[in-house]
Amino acid sequence: MGSGPRGALSLMLLLLAPPGRPAAGCPAPCRCAGTRVDCGRRGLTWASLPAAFPPDTTELVLTGNNLTALPPGLLDALPVLRVVHLGANPWRCDCHLVPLRAWLAGRLEREPYRDLRCAAPPALRGRLLSYLAEEELRAACPPGALCRGALAAQLLLLCLGLLHALLLALLLCRLRRLRARAARRWPLTTPLAEEPATPEPSDWR
Repeated sequence: MGSGPRGALSLMLLLLAPPGRPAAGCPAPCRCAGTRVDCGRRGLTWASLPAAFPPDTTELVLTGNNLTALPPGLLDALPVLRVVHLGANPWRCDCHLVPLRAWLAGRLEREPYRDLRCAAPPALRGRLLSYLAEEELRAACPPGALCRGALAAQLLLLCLGLLHALLLALLLCRLRRLRARAARRWPLTTPLAEEPATPEPSDWR
């Protein structure tokens, strides 16, 4: 009889729990030691860079690859990240590098990023990324690329919003089913104890 509420509570906790870290938390071809993820000098490009890193990563090494930019939100998804090593990459300083510049601007410790230089386009080659204004990066992209990037960002936000709404609807539907099942099992109108029978008048004598 007590298994019903316990089962409902377990299901609630399962639905509300955040997604767990996968068993293979260290993405290929990187090497992990504790909360340090080393993806340095592995020839990584935008296309071959891991889509995500363990959420408890505190140090990320991306030195010596072929990275021209980083996917938007990649570093923002690491809440405890303290430092990321970005040197020796052919950074292309255009509108695609705006998210990285914004992330670097929010760092309290900027010493590890002072030597990041642009490899392209020719007008910005050799310039330090930390000294470039956001307008300079945006101006390095043709208007069509900016429009496509803005459209892609809006579509991504729309998809995330629809996904959250769907998950919320599924959760509410599951909760209603649990309530209906509990109401059928333990109706509120059922008395907790039966009333004592009233004696017949003939029994008073």
